[in-house]
Amino acid sequence: MKRLLLILIIAFFSQNSFSQDYYRSYDHHDIMIGYGQFIPDQFKSVKSSMLNDLYPDRRYVRDNYSSIGTIFFTYRHIFKNELFMWGITAGISNSKSEIYNVGQFEGELKRQFYTVAIEWEYRYVNQGPVQVYSGLGLGFTYATETLTPPSESSKSESAGNISNIAYQVNVAGVRLGKKYGGFVELGYGYKGIINVGFSVQLF
Repeated sequence: MKRLLLILIIAFFSQNSFSQDYYRSYDHHDIMIGYGQFIPDQFKSVKSSMLNDLYPDRRYVRDNYSSIGTIFFTYRHIFKNELFMWGITAGISNSKSEIYNVGQFEGELKRQFYTVAIEWEYRYVNQGPVQVYSGLGLGFTYATETLTPPSESSKSESAGNISNIAYQVNVAGVRLGKKYGGFVELGYGYKGIINVGFSVQLF
């Protein structure tokens, strides 16, 4: 009876170990394309060097903000333990708004953002087609901006640029699929508050 019980225990742990190994992907390269919404420019102050030069009293405000979102291409390398990932990402986003100074409409402000960053991720669930992870990203954003006055104005178009440290806090990300999969990431930073996309994991 004791021998039978011992055999059953060994078989149980062997099966459990096999199942965990079987569900590990062993894919060490993750290529991703994602689309994000609610970028930091939407929540930060509109102030910039160009606008400050145009309106030294700094009484200008922004209204009717809109953005088509952000698109990012990301490569991540998955370590052999299947838990840690690091990679590089590059993306582009833009925004459009109206500028008013002391209640007077001054024109349409357009901004284009270019970001490059390094990312680190920790994957704490890796079972079959389900992967759950969190992480951080740190990099650099360069932006161009133009203010186009209304057609009836005698003012000319103004242009400038903005440079900022870029970051992304990925609170929670979920990937569903094996070699090919979709993902959703929630956080804050250059990829927006919500980032969704497609992923291919290769050996």
